Amino acid sequence: MGKGNSGVIKQILKDHFDGFWRMHSVRFPETYREDIKETVEKAIRCGTSDLGYARYECLGCEGESKPIFVCFTCKSRFCHKCGKKYTDDWSDKQQEMIFNVPHRHMVFTIPKELRNVFFQDRKKLKELSKKVAEVFQFYYQRKSKKRQLQVGVITVIHT
Repeated sequence: MGKGNSGVIKQILKDHFDGFWRMHSVRFPETYREDIKETVEKAIRCGTSDLGYARYECLGCEGESKPIFVCFTCKSRFCHKCGKKYTDDWSDKQQEMIFNVPHRHMVFTIPKELRNVFFQDRKKLKELSKKVAEVFQFYYQRKSKKRQLQVGVITVIHT
């Protein structure tokens, strides 16, 4: 997503999130957790002085230099700007660790009937990831008894 698009999305959140939250959180309080609101508000303030800033100034220029202010970012994965950086950094780290061997990419979707279980208790997502990895390791160990293949599994949760 281009740099200009994140500004548009941020502006939409600034203009409409508060009203959206008030309308929906009252009607469906069990669905609208407070940490979601905090995350969106943090992303709205990303790159503004609200989150703090660093001031840089050349002390050797004797009044000719104007100070430069660099606002801190929110570092939230929800934020378009910070989330992209987080994802790119994570992806680079994974590529450094992966062996040059055949890979498979698989996507699992939690059935609609179970989604609320994971929505209410986010820690269960980590448990689910571990169990999915164990299933694959078990399957490939049984499938390749003669060759004794070792299986590596990376799980990523998209909510």
